[in-house]
Amino acid sequence: MKHLIDDSLPLTVMLLHHLAVLALSDRPLVTHRAALLGRDLVAFHLKSNPELTRSRMARHVAREPEMVSAHRGQITYLDAYHQEEYQEEKARAVMDLHRAVLEADVRRTAVVVLELLGMTVPQGAPLAAVRDLLAAQDSQPLCKLLASTIRSEWRNANAHEDFRWDPVNSTLLLGGRPAGLDEVLDAALRARAICRGFEHGVAVAYAQNASLVIRGAEGPNYVAQDLSVLQATGEAGFPVLDIRRHGSLVRLDVPDVSVESLRRAFRAILRAAIADPSVECWELRQASPDRPLLHVDRTGTRAGLRVAEPLWATTDPLPFAALPLLANALTNVGEPAATTASTVLCVAAAHMLGERDRLSPALAHGDPAAKDELISTAKLISDGAKGAAALMEGAAHRKLMAFAEVLAGECHRLKSAPPAALVHEFVPANRALRRHGPAHLPWITGLDASAV
Repeated sequence: MKHLIDDSLPLTVMLLHHLAVLALSDRPLVTHRAALLGRDLVAFHLKSNPELTRSRMARHVAREPEMVSAHRGQITYLDAYHQEEYQEEKARAVMDLHRAVLEADVRRTAVVVLELLGMTVPQGAPLAAVRDLLAAQDSQPLCKLLASTIRSEWRNANAHEDFRWDPVNSTLLLGGRPAGLDEVLDAALRARAICRGFEHGVAVAYAQNASLVIRGAEGPNYVAQDLSVLQATGEAGFPVLDIRRHGSLVRLDVPDVSVESLRRAFRAILRAAIADPSVECWELRQASPDRPLLHVDRTGTRAGLRVAEPLWATTDPLPFAALPLLANALTNVGEPAATTASTVLCVAAAHMLGERDRLSPALAHGDPAAKDELISTAKLISDGAKGAAALMEGAAHRKLMAFAEVLAGECHRLKSAPPAALVHEFVPANRALRRHGPAHLPWITGLDASAV
């Protein structure tokens, strides 16, 4: 990216996002060219008239929901193009894609570019009029680039349904004139790439001129909130394929969860809950359709955060903070209270014994740091079990509280013991694991779950 940024530019999360998408462009030359032109245009106007430029860009940013909606529609049309068996259906899909790109991406990008140049674009102006305004800006290569994407004869044929697939001659007819499917697809993807490149250029210009950028006082739209959630899940090391919002519920489409990734899934939910406190329910939908939703509501996230919040700065709060989330998710999937309590106890006991076995060589050699670490871990598991117990009632609550209190008592009893004595201690965790294992994790296949 040496042609776009220099090494001294701080790489913020937002800038890294734009650079990563730019690096993955399937039309790299035209996308990078648009990014350079967009960067230079926005940077020039930020320096020459920052207040007006910020105002015009703010109106553009306010249309992020429409941009996301258009993007989803374009992906749907592109998928349909590649999946359809017959050329006639492919023709319909590619024309839908071409129309969507021109009417959404190209029109929106052209308007903001023209406004930056001091032009006024009438609301609802025909695309041909927008093209004429772009073409009139002879000294602006970005305008020429955008104007080149608008072919009026194709757009008119599309708008008036004056197109069809000719099966005899195997060609697409637009207003009676032949055009190849690949030709129309390439034009749509090129136009899309140019508009994406402009967005990347804006991000670079803003990063290079951070002192001139004053964020508005208005609250973020849901797109910004979704991006913050995706950033949080990424920082938690958990991949998310898609995000959907329905009121106060957010659903994340994720790869199939395993025992190894379940902890990261809970970490991602906790991080996401911090990023967007307005969310009442989090749902993880796995790739395999036969797996149930992993559903954690505000009750679960609050209980998990009470355990996690004192720990973020000093240690990884998982799996301790995951125990309340696990109890909440099992309850939400319809598991009986007894099964929920047994699974939480199994997971807690397994971690306790796993840490003891990991530290056993150092304990046997009398390492006091290993002893302190093991006792600290036991206390945190006790806190997590108490957090899970607070979400349960009756016998399930009593079982979890009893385990938590026994662990706390063991920590107090062993405080003055020599490190080597801890190698065979925490016997209650052994009993809990034998009694309550294996863990019942309905979101994971039986083979995976047996590893807990």
